[in-house]
Amino acid sequence: MTDWNPLDPDAANVFYDLSSWSSDQQAELTALLANADIAHAWVESELVVSEEFEDVVDRIFERLEKELGIGSTAVVGGVDDGDEVTEYELDDYSMAERREITERLVAARITHRWVEDTLVVPTAAEDMVEDILDEYDDVELDDSV
Repeated sequence: MTDWNPLDPDAANVFYDLSSWSSDQQAELTALLANADIAHAWVESELVVSEEFEDVVDRIFERLEKELGIGSTAVVGGVDDGDEVTEYELDDYSMAERREITERLVAARITHRWVEDTLVVPTAAEDMVEDILDEYDDVELDDSV
C-alpha cells in the first residue's frame, strides 16, 4: 500500500478533468489504472494521480481513447495544436449539459477536446457541431416554455 494522499496540498498531483466522459468510460479507465497498480482517486469528475505516474497515465489515456473511440476523427486533421479550429465558449452550460453534448459529439464521431468550458473542434466539422448545439438549444427552449 502507498501513503499517497490525493488531497495533500503538498503532494505533486496531476488532475484530469473527465467531466465529458461517460460513467462507463470512467469505469474502464479506473479498471486499467487498477490493473497497472497506479494509485488514483476521483474528486467529482476529476481523476487525480501522483505526478510520478503522469507519463504512464497519458499512455493509458491514448490507448483507451483509441479503443473506445473517444475523440474519434470525423474529419481529416483531428484537433491538434496546429490545426484550424473553432472554439465554442460553453461556460453557461452545466457539467451535465456539457457531458450530453460530448456524448452527441462522440456518437457523431466528431473529434473534439475541452479546454475548461471551451469546446474545441476542427473548423471542418463546424457545421456538424453547430447542428448538435442548435438541436440541444432547441430542446432547452422547448423545456422552458
